[in-house]
Amino acid sequence: MLSYFLYARGAEVGDIPSLLHTAGFETYEVEFDRLRDEGGLAAFGEPGPTILVGDPRDPNLALLTEDPHVVAVLTPPIERVSLVAATRAATQLAAERTQTTTLLNVSRSLSSERDLPTLERSIVHNARELTGADAGSLYLIEEVDGLKHLRFVVAQTGPTDEGTLFNRELPLNTNSIAGYVAVTGESITIDDAYQIDAGHPYTFNRSFDESNNYRSKSMIAVPMRNLRGTVIGAIQLINRKPAFEIVLETPTHSESIVRPFDHHDRSVLEALAAQAAIAIENARLVESIQNLFERFVRASVKAIEVRDRSTQGHSERVAALTVAQAEAVNRTHAGPLADMYFTADQLREVRYASLLHDFGKVAVPEYIFGKAKKLPDGRLDTVRLRFLLAIEQCRDDAMREELRELLDRIQAANEPNVVAADADDAIGRAMRHGYRDAGEPRPLLDDIELAYLRIPRGSLSDAERDRMQEHVTQSYLFLREIPWGETPWFNVAEYAYGHHEHLDGTGYPRKLSGDAIAPQVRMMTISDVYDALTATDRPYKKAMSVERSLDILTKEFAERGKIDRLFLDLFIERKLYEAKLA
Repeated sequence: MLSYFLYARGAEVGDIPSLLHTAGFETYEVEFDRLRDEGGLAAFGEPGPTILVGDPRDPNLALLTEDPHVVAVLTPPIERVSLVAATRAATQLAAERTQTTTLLNVSRSLSSERDLPTLERSIVHNARELTGADAGSLYLIEEVDGLKHLRFVVAQTGPTDEGTLFNRELPLNTNSIAGYVAVTGESITIDDAYQIDAGHPYTFNRSFDESNNYRSKSMIAVPMRNLRGTVIGAIQLINRKPAFEIVLETPTHSESIVRPFDHHDRSVLEALAAQAAIAIENARLVESIQNLFERFVRASVKAIEVRDRSTQGHSERVAALTVAQAEAVNRTHAGPLADMYFTADQLREVRYASLLHDFGKVAVPEYIFGKAKKLPDGRLDTVRLRFLLAIEQCRDDAMREELRELLDRIQAANEPNVVAADADDAIGRAMRHGYRDAGEPRPLLDDIELAYLRIPRGSLSDAERDRMQEHVTQSYLFLREIPWGETPWFNVAEYAYGHHEHLDGTGYPRKLSGDAIAPQVRMMTISDVYDALTATDRPYKKAMSVERSLDILTKEFAERGKIDRLFLDLFIERKLYEAKLA
């Protein structure tokens, strides 16, 4: 925030305006009466601390002096001591206002950050930047097995240091500076860390300085208190510099420019520490909620796998493959996917949706999950018995041989196809043959068996497939009962609902198409189909090779407009199908 130097036209100010302009002031020669008519200092927008120069007898000047932005009024000729005092006051007030604005912005930023490691780094960096400190560290009080200790979390040194994350346990006592602050809740300001009075319980450890050719001099440490007033940790800063950007090159350099932390620094740091404590507790709360959701999701996945053991691990693999696609999109900086980006919350959201996409299978009859052949269990044995009776009853050797061949073909037709196939003509030929039961002619295949054997893809009849497809709607109905809207992952139910939709509108259950299907869902669909093709534990099919599965995804799905070609190309080119479980 700039400071203003306003002087009446004709006032004797010499070259002072040009000097102050160089020092960062905005200088203006004005007519005070016109300035008054234009609303006073508000004519300058949001003015900074202002110095007025003019005739004290001017009534307009007297009116302007009532403005809260005015820090000094000078009368020509201006004495040097008065000018220095006024400019110092204006500069200090401008700095404090800027620091206050920065502190508010920092508080907003901290309150919106939910990732703990990022938040911890940000707290230390902002504390250092606000006070001009060269180095800083963060300590948090934690309880393990009923015993409290001080955890050394992060340390930073130098203006560009992102910080090193630690997980070092320290005793919670008053022997160290941070420990003393955390135990007593008192702030400490030290002008020289090497000259701490022996009467204090704490000492300064010089090991870092000695191993890094560093000189720790001025220090400040303040407690972090939550809303209940409980101390949850401490922030410790070292070496206040004239400007944060300055690099302390040697111990001698530090000795010459490092300043003590003052009362204002302490006030600013204590205010930041209070905000930081709240932000950390909020982030911990979010983390605990995330852990709760993680346990809930994993328990739900186990519930699915208990019902359908043939797809154990499927949900985990689909989640890993989908997240791998989303992360690959984030790393794509050219082409049609360059502008697409998924945040950490969006990655977690699509992971949850992928893990829970099949939860509705708990409402599907178990026999459907385990149906390995087109004919229901035991039905092929009945068909085989009819053929054997027909063969025994037949007196024509050629006809008997044809019946044996037809039986082989029927048994082959009972095997499910991954890719849609036309019904074997053996089925039609078998319908022209029969056998006799108690003297009555009977067909070798009844209408129900005929319908099962003519299933073009997979092992399920239309009715069974309808029941299986209900799992999508059941997943949605279950997931929407969970208050996802109170979390950052409010699309979980909707994403899970769409994993069997196709871009051309031929999917189910809602026949969505095109842009109505979110990118996250499109990626999940690719993962789901790929894992189903390559899975080794499906009762109705053998596992397919990676090459064959990718070929089917390309020719049967992408080229027919069912799945997103851009995501599939990324999936294949980056070999994302090799993604490992998290």
